[in-house]
Amino acid sequence: PPVRAARPGRAAPPRPALQGDVETDICVIGAGFTGTSAALELSERGYSVVVLEAERIGFGASGRNGGQIVNGYSRDLQTIAGRYGKDKALKLAAMSLEGGEIIRSRVAKYSIGCDLVHGGFFAAFTDKQIREMEAHKAHWEKHGHTGLEMVSKAEVSKYVKTDRYAGGMIDK
Repeated sequence: PPVRAARPGRAAPPRPALQGDVETDICVIGAGFTGTSAALELSERGYSVVVLEAERIGFGASGRNGGQIVNGYSRDLQTIAGRYGKDKALKLAAMSLEGGEIIRSRVAKYSIGCDLVHGGFFAAFTDKQIREMEAHKAHWEKHGHTGLEMVSKAEVSKYVKTDRYAGGMIDK
């Protein structure tokens, strides 16, 4: 599918407050991405799960993020490999890709109305940034991520409505 901009999110509807005593196998405190994901995973494995949230589902930092599925970490895989070894970098790369797959499969399985858009466009203003993206692409391909595609200046208009960029990269 073509890459397009996601629409702003919508707040989750209010849920009733906990009333009385509840017996459960597991109680998850907080209904952000991590708490909700943990509760869903445990529920799928047959546990009785209760989620307690002071506000609404996804209210905190989870509800104020940009909403993109981005592969990677605050440091690139080359830095991680240099500091902690190639084996750990490989495992972290696989874990990053797996995380995106978990999200996409749950959106499909549970018909979650979240305006999921497949792919993302990373824009480059300069030729230097394009070379950095090419290096980034090559490094991720060494770690099994083959869904990156470079975009030339002439192709940029397929993804964004401007001619300011020197090119970019699509992460499918």
